[in-house]
Amino acid sequence: MKFGNAQLSGGMFYYGDWLPVADGGTRQYAINPRLPASGAADVEGRTMPYWPSYAEISPAARRAFLDWMAGGRRNPAYGVGLVFLFFYGLEHRLFVEGGDDAPLVVREVERLLAIYGANNSFHGYAVNFLCFARLAQGGRPDLQKLSPERSGGAEMDLPTRLYLGERLAASPTLSAEDALRWVLAMPDTYLRTPAVRCFDEFVELWRLRFAQRFPSGLPVAGKDRISLQYRAASGAFDVEVRGPHEQYVDVSRITKPMPGLQKMVADCTDELDAFSRLVGRRPSARNAMAAATLLPSDLQQSMTSGAIADFRRQIETVTGNQGRGSSTAQIVLEMAGIDVPADGKIPAASADELGRALDLIGVAIEPDRRYGSSVPRADEQVFVFKAPNGGPVDPARTPFRAMRAQVEVAVLAAAADGDASYEELQRTITRIRSAPDLSGVEQARLIAFAVTTFNSPPKQARVMRRLAETTESERQAIADAAVAVIGGNRNVDAGEVKFLERLHKSLGLPKERVYSGLHSAAAQRSDDPVPISEEARAAGVPIPKEAPSQIPPAISARGISIDAARLARTLRDTEAVSALLSDIFAEEVVAPQPPPVEQAALEGLDGPHTELVELLELRGSMTRSEFERHAKEMRLLPDGAIERINDWSFDRFDEPLIEDGEEVVVMPHLRGKIAEMKDKAA
Repeated sequence: MKFGNAQLSGGMFYYGDWLPVADGGTRQYAINPRLPASGAADVEGRTMPYWPSYAEISPAARRAFLDWMAGGRRNPAYGVGLVFLFFYGLEHRLFVEGGDDAPLVVREVERLLAIYGANNSFHGYAVNFLCFARLAQGGRPDLQKLSPERSGGAEMDLPTRLYLGERLAASPTLSAEDALRWVLAMPDTYLRTPAVRCFDEFVELWRLRFAQRFPSGLPVAGKDRISLQYRAASGAFDVEVRGPHEQYVDVSRITKPMPGLQKMVADCTDELDAFSRLVGRRPSARNAMAAATLLPSDLQQSMTSGAIADFRRQIETVTGNQGRGSSTAQIVLEMAGIDVPADGKIPAASADELGRALDLIGVAIEPDRRYGSSVPRADEQVFVFKAPNGGPVDPARTPFRAMRAQVEVAVLAAAADGDASYEELQRTITRIRSAPDLSGVEQARLIAFAVTTFNSPPKQARVMRRLAETTESERQAIADAAVAVIGGNRNVDAGEVKFLERLHKSLGLPKERVYSGLHSAAAQRSDDPVPISEEARAAGVPIPKEAPSQIPPAISARGISIDAARLARTLRDTEAVSALLSDIFAEEVVAPQPPPVEQAALEGLDGPHTELVELLELRGSMTRSEFERHAKEMRLLPDGAIERINDWSFDRFDEPLIEDGEEVVVMPHLRGKIAEMKDKAA
């Protein structure tokens, strides 16, 4: 059929002036040959209204429509309004006339959807047409799999209504998946970023929480049945669609369970927040152990069993059959999938990530900053050993804290002559094991701490400053530990005596205790030597051996030079030391109650740290010396305060708050956020 210069073939359109519908008629999609179709074709349909009518559009738009029809209705350059004009006629044919060519009409709409489906409006109307068309032909619309994608419509989608109605016709309860499908199909359900980004984890967590709350399924009852009308995109007619669905409960009209289900959606989303933030920063870490630790505990086993099992196998290459051994911090971090900075300085947040990962597989690590140790460098030694739940202890418990201080001072004492020996390490370990008020896991941690600390001695100045925080009885015990280590040597040199004198001065103890203590140790050594029995040693622990070339010629231990060959021997001796742990876990380990948290204006920080942050927020920056003075006034260690505050900042803002250097500076873009937090707490 020819219209002007346009030759139309293939049919599927209405020819004439108007078409009868319901109680009247329509001219919208009837192609009237008497109407002009001339001028420059309005290809993009700029002159067309939202609901176009062939009888009312401009001659230029009619010309474009006829050209599009003549070209096979496939050119994507033409405006979607022209596509809708043709689509209106297909609706009329299927739902008003009910012709026997319904399969052909459906295929045509599917073809148009493939070409013009990027337009949201046409996509919605076309999908709705196909759903109703299949239903009218005795079929059922295709049900899409669960997805975080939202339809954006004002009503629940038809396939979900029909599916859930059919399910409730078979059973009065809904399963976890069906309940999730229901709540996600509701127009007023909103999915936040963690649920969208981590949808697979969200669905699995939903199943777990649903089973806890509705072990027998979600009971659903409703009186309203599904009643469907096809509303034409043209607006020209409405048609009632009959079928078995009219016996199904209409879940879109049931509202009572919805608030509870939507709260479950929000709660599951909140539980995935930390995991989502890590995945957002490091997508490659999604299946790594570091990410697994951030999932809820019951989700870890079901979603990350592969990552957990792989991490456990890797750690077992270090711990061996005896369940203990040592390696470098870098190797263990890489096993957990945690990035190691090129400069070898491990962030506190990364150290905590590693600790949580090891907790998950029942392995403890030292040094562990969560229990009072400092963060090791990437190339420094760490000691790992099996312990329930990672061997938690209370770092503030007086016996544990005092013995840790004794170990640090004993290490400084052992290195006072520039040479920390294995015999001195053994004496320190014997002291730990003889302490009656330490639990098994506390002894294990302190022994592991002693082994690693002998290889990487702490800063003498830092240890000395911390001694001011101890009680008088603790100071005496610390002094005795240092004297015992040095006094156990057959030859005590002047440097060691000077160290003991400085130590006693720092502790506020009389210098005479040094000499009396050394004399007592010498007398005991001559009368009753106490060696560690070689026959009592257990089999060696397979600790990774480093080739001599991997150990630098000398390691400067913050002013104390330790010979590399001696370090290598100490690493080998760790096998014997690890045997001392063999009976540690014979007793039951009881996790201590955490100390009460001091409330402060900035949630998550105690009073002194909060005061320091508030001062920095007001000032913006201050010199390093001034910062140290303020920190000491608040009885805080400057370096430790910066580390603690930056850890807190990472948890809230995913970045550090303080930049350290000659000037201690608060990140400018975070000052406003700190001020807001203060205002809210006020």
